[in-house]
Amino acid sequence: MHKWVLLMVILLLAHPAAAQGESWTAWLFDGATGVMTRVNEAGEVDSFALPLPPGFDRYPRRAAVGHGGTPFAYVVYNSATFQGQLVISGRDGLQAAFSLPLTTADTFEFNADEDVFNDDNTALAFGYSLDGGGWAVVVVDTRTGAIAHTLRADDTLVGVLGIPGGYGLTPVVRRFLGREVIFTLVQSGTEGAAEYDSYAWNLDTGALAAHPGYPGLQADTLPSTGETVMALYDARLPNQSDSFIFFQANTLHVYEPVSGARFPFYNTPGESLFGARFIQNGELVLVNAGSADGTFSQWRVVRRDGNVAGALPSAVVIDDVAGLPEGFLYTTGAFNPGATTLVYVNTRGGLNAGAPVWTSAPNAQPVIVWAGGAAASTVALLPWAQIAEPVYAPGVAAAAFVGAPVPALVSPGQIAAATPAIGGFLAVGGLATINTTQGDNLNVRLGPGTNFAIAGKLPSGARVTLLEGPRFAEGLTWWKIRAASGLEGWAVESVNDNGTRLQTLLPG
Repeated sequence: MHKWVLLMVILLLAHPAAAQGESWTAWLFDGATGVMTRVNEAGEVDSFALPLPPGFDRYPRRAAVGHGGTPFAYVVYNSATFQGQLVISGRDGLQAAFSLPLTTADTFEFNADEDVFNDDNTALAFGYSLDGGGWAVVVVDTRTGAIAHTLRADDTLVGVLGIPGGYGLTPVVRRFLGREVIFTLVQSGTEGAAEYDSYAWNLDTGALAAHPGYPGLQADTLPSTGETVMALYDARLPNQSDSFIFFQANTLHVYEPVSGARFPFYNTPGESLFGARFIQNGELVLVNAGSADGTFSQWRVVRRDGNVAGALPSAVVIDDVAGLPEGFLYTTGAFNPGATTLVYVNTRGGLNAGAPVWTSAPNAQPVIVWAGGAAASTVALLPWAQIAEPVYAPGVAAAAFVGAPVPALVSPGQIAAATPAIGGFLAVGGLATINTTQGDNLNVRLGPGTNFAIAGKLPSGARVTLLEGPRFAEGLTWWKIRAASGLEGWAVESVNDNGTRLQTLLPG
């Protein structure tokens, strides 16, 4: 059986009933054609091509979508002259445009989301690096294309603060909030660096200050709170950084604007984390964990208290992901080679592979550029675990945020191993069902690895309790289980079954 067939079966069987009243909408963008596609939970589809002004023949890889799902901002280029133009458009046509000087890179090549727009979408912040060296950040009126504010690498204050302005540096706008623009300086060719310097620019005073909240390019901000999560290397916590070719992101950090602090809440010593995203109204964080040798990769769900709530089935392949109030969306090419399928996962009903909602035309690879919806249920957010001292901007102390809530510092070992089962999650304390084929029994071993002796075997359909886990060894995910007979030991979550991935422990 082909892997995509197995995944389709998992998707169709695992999808829970939608919660009454829930609704979401997403925009996907295909950079090859400039086509924007609007998809909602009911599977309704609306597509149109973004305007391509005269003299330009190339769309970008990504487009930014404003708060609420409109307007759209993107950079078009002339392939012969390399001239670029920032375009702002609505559903019905072009609104404004700003012709760029000759540039080598711009904000949208690294970060194109609604956070580059101000609160009411009347302006957006945009950065670019100049072909001859230097950089600029501009604030553009989205109705006229007029430049309202400009910050350049050769401005006096930039030099006084020692902020670099050399060749190949691109200011990547991370958030435009109120009258403040936060940007990160990225050196060309280092898009995979462990950490970058970020700055806050006050539009009223012109003041510049270091900002602690966006050292990682792969970061996600929760609109309702302004909290930002990211995967980072933290030398203060257990790690195996020498085993990784470039660097290891061994922690998840959160930046809290209410306290001005950034701190780690989750640590995985033997893996590197990537692509952290808020899901389920910000109650959970979805992140990819991978081994140094590339033999293991898992999309894992982490709670705000640092506990692992569960993991997606190992058959799931994710290309792009976006959080929603009731779960998340992801795209995958696993169903139809060359095409892209949008999948919805309602995590209120449990963590599973979700249900396919829409599939693109053949040979199309659109990306999710915006997603939003109303929450069908409201749950109070847990406080964050804090497993190392917080990091503040240089010269800023915690005393500057008097009255702000500060999480209690705990050690990684104090984070409870036991996590209540949430719906269809595999989690310690929850139940699982053995799932094998052709009458096979599942080996239960004395430890998490094939080198441990077999303590017993369990047939397909047997119910077990999850005692510990997950543990990762030999490219496999292991859980310690207990059967009704009293048999205890370690079993694999999934195996390679004649070329396809078979989920051997099913939630519930």
